[in-house]
Amino acid sequence: MRKPNFFIVGAPRCATTSVYTYLKQHPDIFLSLLKEPLFFGSDLTPHPLAISDEAAYLRLFAGAGEARVIGEGSVFYWMSKRAAGEIHAWSPEARILIMLRDPLEMMQSLHALFLRTGNEELEDFARALEAEAARAQGQRLPARVYFPEGLQYRALARFSEAVERFLRVFGERRVHVLLFEELMSDPTRAMRGLLDFLGVDPDVTLEFDPIRAAQRIRPLVLRQMRAASPEVLEKLERKTAKHLHHGPRGAPLAPELEARLREELRPDGERLEALLGRPLSSWYRPRAA
Repeated sequence: MRKPNFFIVGAPRCATTSVYTYLKQHPDIFLSLLKEPLFFGSDLTPHPLAISDEAAYLRLFAGAGEARVIGEGSVFYWMSKRAAGEIHAWSPEARILIMLRDPLEMMQSLHALFLRTGNEELEDFARALEAEAARAQGQRLPARVYFPEGLQYRALARFSEAVERFLRVFGERRVHVLLFEELMSDPTRAMRGLLDFLGVDPDVTLEFDPIRAAQRIRPLVLRQMRAASPEVLEKLERKTAKHLHHGPRGAPLAPELEARLREELRPDGERLEALLGRPLSSWYRPRAA
């Protein structure tokens, strides 16, 4: 079977699912039915929705046919110190997509998601941040936690280390960084740039309305579901059920906490600016009241 040659590796809550839906519309791109199989990253806690068997992982891409780009989008490769090297050893010609956004927005969005899915139980984001040190030692973990690494919100928001790791392993030519703000402000331009990076026709018309985009890829998704194994269908059902759960969504950050976090993360932001050659200072300035 053909191996994937494209990986969306993070960061979480940066519109990777939207981009996945956009890319699935392209005739030269095949993306797995299970967006996040989490096959790589041997240093991470085994995720309940991960595919760990190589044959089962390869079967996710069995319908790729003659597609030039074959991929998946496990955003928590971002947390792994090993995933970049493991992906490269397995698929050295792979192309990597990294998506980033304002780090505090990412942290809050992830906290809200984890509240809904059971990975988090502290509704107060400030308390969740205070618990990070204890949780890193295996203490104060939620009763239903399934991915404890994800509760290290600050570590996830220090983008430069992961960006540097993937650039070092794959080289600049094979890593594309897309900012959330770029995608939101001009999705056509952002996606053309991504399609150019992937080496496929950038002039294919993509639908960006979420409902119409989902309708457009529905026949493909149904074909993939008919060909999928019971294990994959069961994992897909569990993931969907978790994400549909309507739990608490968290409260806005207190201005004092926001200012402190932005200042704390600013050195990492300056390092990231140097890596990417893009101005990112607005992410690290306190917002006006």
